[in-house]
Amino acid sequence: MEDTSFSFTSLLIVTVLSFIVPIVITKLKRIHIPIVVGEILAGILIGKSGFNLVAMDDWLNFIMFFGLAYLMFTSGLEIDFNILFDKTNRESENTRKSWQHYLKNPVLFSTIILFITLIFAYFVSFVMMKIQFVKDPLLMSLIIGTTSLGVVVPILKEKKISGTPFGQYIITNAVMADFVTMLLISVAVSLFKGGFRPEILLVFGLLLLVFVFYWISKKFEGNKLFEDLAHGTAQIGIRGSFALMLIFLVLAESIGVEMILGAFLAGVVVSLISQNRREEIYHKLDAIGFGFLIPMFFILVGVTFDLNILIHNPKALLFVPILFILTYLVKGTPALLLRLFFPWKKTIAGSILLTTQMSVTIAAAAIGLQVGAISPEVNATIVLVAILTSITSPILFGKLFPPSLEEKEDEHVLIIGATQNAILLAKNLLKSGMRTLIIDSDRKKIDEVTRIGVEGVFGDAMDLSLLDELEIEKSKSMIIATGNDQINFQIAEKMANQYRLNHLVVLLSDPILIDKAKSNRNIRVINPKLSTVSLLMNMIKHPLAADILEDRRDLHMEEVEITNPRLIGISLRYLKLARDVLISSIYRNGETLLPHGDSEFQFGDILLVLGTTDAVQEFKRHASTL
Repeated sequence: MEDTSFSFTSLLIVTVLSFIVPIVITKLKRIHIPIVVGEILAGILIGKSGFNLVAMDDWLNFIMFFGLAYLMFTSGLEIDFNILFDKTNRESENTRKSWQHYLKNPVLFSTIILFITLIFAYFVSFVMMKIQFVKDPLLMSLIIGTTSLGVVVPILKEKKISGTPFGQYIITNAVMADFVTMLLISVAVSLFKGGFRPEILLVFGLLLLVFVFYWISKKFEGNKLFEDLAHGTAQIGIRGSFALMLIFLVLAESIGVEMILGAFLAGVVVSLISQNRREEIYHKLDAIGFGFLIPMFFILVGVTFDLNILIHNPKALLFVPILFILTYLVKGTPALLLRLFFPWKKTIAGSILLTTQMSVTIAAAAIGLQVGAISPEVNATIVLVAILTSITSPILFGKLFPPSLEEKEDEHVLIIGATQNAILLAKNLLKSGMRTLIIDSDRKKIDEVTRIGVEGVFGDAMDLSLLDELEIEKSKSMIIATGNDQINFQIAEKMANQYRLNHLVVLLSDPILIDKAKSNRNIRVINPKLSTVSLLMNMIKHPLAADILEDRRDLHMEEVEITNPRLIGISLRYLKLARDVLISSIYRNGETLLPHGDSEFQFGDILLVLGTTDAVQEFKRHASTL
């Protein structure tokens, strides 16, 4: 310990900056800069390229390494296997399976895009090697192929589209880019350091260990001892997560591959074994990482970033705009395949967002620099280009994709079929202040609809150009109620396969068609005959609840989405609720949670709120403020 250098002053400066940067960034209203970019820029300001206030000692080097390892751990944790292997993208059994059918699997589609991207990237990297700019084209192509999951996911959540089909395709693309490139980077570095060695194949042994740990965890699932130790001072889940990370770090080091691959795979293991309590575990690990270790890493990346290398090297400086443009071409062009499923505007927006680079890119560049595969000049260029893409891509995506507030204002209910029940529903929705449209191919019925003040659209509900014009993906709900079961089913099936709306409701009475419709998780089926019986049963068994739902006791029930940044991370016990408001449940990532005093709100949570109309509306305004 006597030979270990340590400066409290340097540690203090970096720690204080990690506290100040997010505050400053959130105050910048005109331009959206990811916090990690702000941290790197702050590090540049106080580092060797700026005022040189921080001296890199042994402890700061350790914090930088451990921060990098934890960053890779959280990258593995980001992989949500529920999204990767979501079966809702499959078409119905009666649909003929064409090549487009198979491409609708997000994992296969993302793999194809990544494969094309890496081919383009290798060609570009090979040219770089020929002009003696890089030593290893394989590693450089993998660095170019990375995507910043840490920037992509928050942007999609901010737009409230992470749970939509478009959002899932983008997230899956980013996840596959992170996962595959991390594995291949480790192999590429090992090949660069010593050529092919049989020991390199042991990296697949690490992959096997992922499933071994998953199998072991399943044996202890539901164990009362572990359930009791999950909270309070024990926090057995968090302790186990750190133990797993260190186990994989040591194993990776022992077989001669990059240790951060071990950290990444440890995150994958935790994501796999904590599917039922993923949000709870993730929130705690996220707080540890982004509360200290990860910001310290990014600030120290800025501290060690040497801008003088670029300034005094015209060749490297010229390479910055070239690599910036090439990154967009190499990564953005294959992503245009999204046009197979989405309009051009969304496709271009998605391809731009997938070009974003940051965490894994900088980590991979740091590894390449350590082993001598890339020069300090190239490392500086990669870091600078990553910073530029993480600023420009979210801005361009925001310009192409409508702001969430505009989408909220245009939210409407679309009803297909101008039956008497549909018209009655539309009138009630209008009374509650919700915009409603009815589509029907009968001109007389549309005239009747417009006479009572409801928006009517004359046309065929199977006409996709008409539906695109009505922007049905912005609709809060689509109700299919033409009065004909066969037509209802055909429309519902086409809508579910073409648009995969989040809330698609179809009225069906035929048991065979009901079973077919229920096989598609994107379709919610209502049997009018059974729903009447069910309502009568509820009125007999739960008369008070029935009165509340019918709004006969001056009580109102509504779903409220949490988008106010000030409420994120706040426990329910510290939320100042009006006396007339009760939060009865929290809907999060497909799960319904029962709220208690320690329940913490997360962005995108949907609360089922009960109370007087005025009190509920006031709470909704407060919770939905951006």
